[in-house]
Amino acid sequence: MKVFDTIAAIATPVGVGGIAVIRLSGEAAAECAEKIVFPKNGKTLAALESHKLTLSTVKRLSDGAIIDEVLAVVMKAPHSYTGEDVVEINCHGGHLAAETVLEELFRSGARLAEPGEFTRRAFMNGKTDLLKAEATIDLIHSTSALGRDNAARALSGGLSEKVDKIRDEAVAFAANLSAVADYPDEIDEIPQTELTEKINSIAEKIDELLLGFGKGRIMRDGIRTVIAGRPNVGKSSLLNAISRTDRAIVTDIPGTTRDTVEEYVTVNGIALRLIDTAGIHESDNSVEKIGIEKAKQNIEDCELCLFVIDSSEGISDEDLKIYEYTKGKTVIVILNKTDKFSANPPEYYEKALGIDKDCIVATSTPFGKPPLGIEELEAKISEKFLAGGVSKDDVFISNDRQKDALIKARQIAEGMKASVKEGMPADILYIDLEELISALGEVTGVTVQDEIIEQVFSRFCVGK
Repeated sequence: MKVFDTIAAIATPVGVGGIAVIRLSGEAAAECAEKIVFPKNGKTLAALESHKLTLSTVKRLSDGAIIDEVLAVVMKAPHSYTGEDVVEINCHGGHLAAETVLEELFRSGARLAEPGEFTRRAFMNGKTDLLKAEATIDLIHSTSALGRDNAARALSGGLSEKVDKIRDEAVAFAANLSAVADYPDEIDEIPQTELTEKINSIAEKIDELLLGFGKGRIMRDGIRTVIAGRPNVGKSSLLNAISRTDRAIVTDIPGTTRDTVEEYVTVNGIALRLIDTAGIHESDNSVEKIGIEKAKQNIEDCELCLFVIDSSEGISDEDLKIYEYTKGKTVIVILNKTDKFSANPPEYYEKALGIDKDCIVATSTPFGKPPLGIEELEAKISEKFLAGGVSKDDVFISNDRQKDALIKARQIAEGMKASVKEGMPADILYIDLEELISALGEVTGVTVQDEIIEQVFSRFCVGK
């Protein structure tokens, strides 16, 4: 275990509540805390049974005045979150109560923890790895059920186990190559076919992790979704129907929405950042023009476009022009207002827009009546972004750092396959394999550089 000074921070959000938790960690955590925390059973904090809450009194260091009545717990190293001695003080909630206790701990010798420093110490002391650390912050900030579940599975070690298995396989392979290179007279060379098989086995497992990145990122970050179309086709009504709110103003007057309206919703466990845009059309109104330009930019930046058409009017030249802005995007065409007379059958839209029928959904969002087709639309979104679904045991990489390290390992594997074909000796392959093992170590943090560690933990709040 590495030895650090003693840090302290409020581990719960600041505000009015039943309790606030103050966490200390470091070799002198108990020594620091027991200057102001006095268990009512008469023992010192250091003498308390580990991991057992004890009713205690907090007194001001300067004059012994009572500040609060708390529950205190000591978690002795190495059996704590950070791997160090940890003290947690459960005091009364509220900004002033927690801050007062924290200030007394500073006077007793602790210092304020830096963002993510508790988890960083856990990493430095081998209590967690980078994948679990990133899963911690993802779990804290999760906005959807699927994102929460994926982070929880990664936090429990599911993702680390997958990466470690690949790395262990590569290490065993490296040992074989090393033996061949060191003892050529005693150990036969590994046949070319066997070398290729071993490299392919490692590469395929890396590919499996990389293939899951799209799902993992969507589960973590959600989908930036834009509702686009010309004025008065029912875009705002659609936003209200999906979000089950009256978030957007709905009228019969074209051009009601002149700025973007955003709402975060969850669809079948996926978070959507739903953006209702101004109707795109030719306009002389300077304010409306700004909204239209924003709408075009949002289409450019989106991951999913819900392109709304008034099915009672069919496709206009304006619709076709707007549809051109969505080229290259994932698009679902919404044939809205199907409660009215539909001008054309779905097949007409397939041909006119050059889009598959699986990308078309009929909806109806009449004022004062239950909307129709919304469940089908939600199922279509899940189908497009989570093809094949997600089982309770699936766990996916979810950020660019993880992906980039795996891509690096995969590229090295490709280079090794080329080297095998060229008949490179075992010692050359061994050097490449060491680089591959190092790249896999970057994923979990075994071989990661200091600046990457800084980037990971800078995302954490002070109390974590």
